[in-house]
Amino acid sequence: MKLFEARSSRIFIDAKWLQPLCPPPEGKPICRDFDLKVMADFLSEVFRTGQARNLFIYGRSGTGKTVCVQYLLSEIRKHASQINADISAIYVNAGRTRTPYYTLLEIVRSLGIDVPDSGWQMFRLKAAFENAVRKKPAVIAIDEVDSIIFKEKEPLVYYLNRQPKTTLILISNKIEDAAQLPERVLSTLQPKIIKLEPYTKVEAKTILKERSEHAFQPSSISEELIGDVAETTSNLKDIRLGFSIMLSAGLAAERAGRAKIEEKDIESAIRSESKLEALKKMDALKKQLQKLRKR
Repeated sequence: MKLFEARSSRIFIDAKWLQPLCPPPEGKPICRDFDLKVMADFLSEVFRTGQARNLFIYGRSGTGKTVCVQYLLSEIRKHASQINADISAIYVNAGRTRTPYYTLLEIVRSLGIDVPDSGWQMFRLKAAFENAVRKKPAVIAIDEVDSIIFKEKEPLVYYLNRQPKTTLILISNKIEDAAQLPERVLSTLQPKIIKLEPYTKVEAKTILKERSEHAFQPSSISEELIGDVAETTSNLKDIRLGFSIMLSAGLAAERAGRAKIEEKDIESAIRSESKLEALKKMDALKKQLQKLRKR
């Protein structure tokens, strides 16, 4: 028996649409029109002067922060191309780069500069960055910015903000991360703070229905069951949990040889995801306690 032999599915068209980091099927985040408009209004100045108001975007996990910012960056690139403006729009996840050095390294590479993984000192990276933005304005989004804020005497965001033609979009889960920035950093950043609220039940259902239409075979999940998942998702305040619940339920139905997801599949998936969410909260609490003890 071949363990990974490809076979047709009676449940799924393409399960990738239920992966937590998968972008919206139509490209644009839905149920975030107002928030996107607010962000775009502040960023639009970059097309006139080469620099715009810095943004600090925060909200719980699963509120669409990353997908909204990545969509905005794609729209900046698109509009810049349409009007023949030379503007860079860069996204970097500091939760993955982990240090100010590797965060700046990824930014510099995104500007089209060939940099080795090691060998360059920080001053050389900064010189390369400064030379690039003198020629071409840059909008730089730093996701999970809390991962690097307190790792050096002069925070990287402070350095970046002092460069001409550089606009920052900082993304974090908590407003406290902005409040704890050194005073000199906040006074120069002057960011517009934007909070993304968790999706309501109606919004969650709209998003989950769009995903289900692309992920599942026609009639493999009922609208009533999507509504059940939406209610749980809005209660847990994380849209990605809704994706995981539907994916788990679909896989359970497929293993059972059925062509339709049943209520028991959804209920089992909800119990499983709820337990996982509780474990995550316990782990986060332990980490907070450890930090307090170190202080």
